[in-house]
Amino acid sequence: MEAIPEVREAAERLAAVADETLDLVQRLEAVSALALTLLPSCVGVSLTVLVDGDPFTVTATPADIAGLDAIQYLDGGPCVEAAASAEVQVVDDVLDEPRWQMYSQAAAAVGVRSSMSLPIPRSGDVPAAALNLYASDPHAFHGVHAQLAAMFGAHVSELVENADLSFMTREFARELPQRLEDHEQLNQAVDVLTALRGGDAEATRERIRFAASRAGITPSQVSAIILIVGT
Repeated sequence: MEAIPEVREAAERLAAVADETLDLVQRLEAVSALALTLLPSCVGVSLTVLVDGDPFTVTATPADIAGLDAIQYLDGGPCVEAAASAEVQVVDDVLDEPRWQMYSQAAAAVGVRSSMSLPIPRSGDVPAAALNLYASDPHAFHGVHAQLAAMFGAHVSELVENADLSFMTREFARELPQRLEDHEQLNQAVDVLTALRGGDAEATRERIRFAASRAGITPSQVSAIILIVGT
């Protein structure tokens, strides 16, 4: 991190954000913007929070990066693993990642080659969470994850601890708008995912819808990603 001249300025901005009158999403967006300045190849940041064991995306910058979160909610990935295990998860190169094949394929399809998910420390009733950074270069986080964790971990933990996350329930997630979905695209995605993973078509459809709602995007957006990586 010493080689990045923006580090000191970013640390000062983090302190300033803590004093600003902003809601949780606005503060996290400010943190995300700072993260994007620290690594030239960083192309996206999101925050995953576990509520009753289920992952939700609080915010994603840019918005379409939530699609990568959705794929992980659907089939596993570093952001879910980091939040659940409280251990940093670094994917040096998605092209060489054997653990989460669907996530790796989806990331490569949108130009993401590496990622790092930082667990947010829990205290009291604060839910488990992970700050996720996505980069366009392989090995973008090599040698700097400890410094990034030190810089962002405690700050984001404080934001989550002070936020009211009661609205993030599974019932609310299932009620998020689904009428915008493209039915034909969803049906194709169900066929592809069923062929890849097996299981009942209707159960697969529900998995796609639930993954989309938890990531804050539409089922048709998730379906588009599935069709890209599965055909």
